[in-house]
Amino acid sequence: DNMGFLSMNPEKILKSDCQKNLKEILKNCIELGLNHFETARMYGTSELQFIDALVSLINEGTIKREDFILQTKVFPQKKLEDFEKLFALSWDHVSKLGYIDLFGFHAVSKDSDVDIMLNEDNGCYAFIKECQKAGKIKHIGFSSHGTGETIMRMVESNKFDYINVHAHYFGDYHGEGTPDTQGGHGNKAAVKKALELDMGVFLISPFDKGGKLYLPSKTVAKAVGPELTPISFASLYAWKKEGFHTVSVGFSKVSDLDEVVEAAYLYTQENTLDVLDKAVANLEKLAADKLGQDWVDKGMLNIPSCLKESTNGVAIGHILWLHNVCTAYGMYDFARERYKNLMSTSWDDKKTFEENVAKMGSGNCGRGHQPDVDLTEALKDHYDPELVKKKLAEVHEYLSSKHDMTDEDRQTRGFEQAYNLTVWGEFCGDMETLSTPKLVLQSLTGGYFGVNNTTQRRSSQADARKLRGTFAKALEDLGDDN
Repeated sequence: DNMGFLSMNPEKILKSDCQKNLKEILKNCIELGLNHFETARMYGTSELQFIDALVSLINEGTIKREDFILQTKVFPQKKLEDFEKLFALSWDHVSKLGYIDLFGFHAVSKDSDVDIMLNEDNGCYAFIKECQKAGKIKHIGFSSHGTGETIMRMVESNKFDYINVHAHYFGDYHGEGTPDTQGGHGNKAAVKKALELDMGVFLISPFDKGGKLYLPSKTVAKAVGPELTPISFASLYAWKKEGFHTVSVGFSKVSDLDEVVEAAYLYTQENTLDVLDKAVANLEKLAADKLGQDWVDKGMLNIPSCLKESTNGVAIGHILWLHNVCTAYGMYDFARERYKNLMSTSWDDKKTFEENVAKMGSGNCGRGHQPDVDLTEALKDHYDPELVKKKLAEVHEYLSSKHDMTDEDRQTRGFEQAYNLTVWGEFCGDMETLSTPKLVLQSLTGGYFGVNNTTQRRSSQADARKLRGTFAKALEDLGDDN
């Protein structure tokens, strides 16, 4: 019901094989002890489907309401009546469960978003507090893809029970390279402050926005292995080192849960911290060797966010982060996907800086490298402004959507993939082949046209056939030897 006439029939969705699959996955989750389910008003049909599946499992006697935590989120709105309408749509679904465990203001990423959310005259926050008093909501929080400063501002307001935030080992997404108000950069200071205030901390997208770890580089896989996989490493680092209470995992099938379940098991083992420390040491050595210790220590400090006028909207810290993960860890596929988002940000030089910033989406603030933008003022406090400019130009060259890197180039630069866990396009976060026109066409045609989900499946099947052939040949050779 987010796209009006373009939406598919809810009855058709809830009777689909997809819904049966979701119900089976949720059942398996609860049996495994994975009991926190996060959705949002704007996640397509996710909220509708989650609620229907959970209600069905309760009515069957398979689970109880107290067996799980349900989190949903709604964007704050300038007009209270618009926010009330959006909340009512969510409540129409969630009321079937009796209450919302965790309500979140969704993607509050710019200071203007914070102003709207907390504005006493607007009433979004006050309205949600009234819903809490009425028993509709247990706890109130927010999610953000914002800067370190903006997130710290919300944490320090002491108005929230929990946060959904990016603070990954490989970088803090749009918070990376932005001042944290404590002399550092990124979101980890805000996480520390949230823990001090006894807030719940939830890690957003550690396996996609935290490095596309279901399609890791060879460099990362070797550095954390063989004891850990990139996914189990990211989970354990969040729990053991950063203090996160919850990490999120997207799924399209039951087996997508395997590596996080393995990580949860490893969390309980006595030697896990030693194994984790070894992996961290390997990664730190790579960064020092490839980037230089000076850059590791100081390269991301004293950089203004793209929301400051001196940058003219260029996401300097974000771009340097992508340079870092490519250079140190070979994470080319991840970095290229993220950079495409920056390059898609619209900007009109005829409009004011404030007007352009207002148009930026809260989930993807900032734009890519702009050779004609003078960053002298923005970089005046950086220890080496010329090096920053050189890195910005370099990373733009090889991440630009106009530049296709050959397999030979990837091998030379150390940008090779280790493996690919994706078996179809809907796997968590892998949006490489999706576009708005394709999604609209899919919706208009009831799913028959638009998004092509066969490419990865065919690739996976081909890899499987090749692997089986290798084993068969090995067995045949072994038989000949005997």
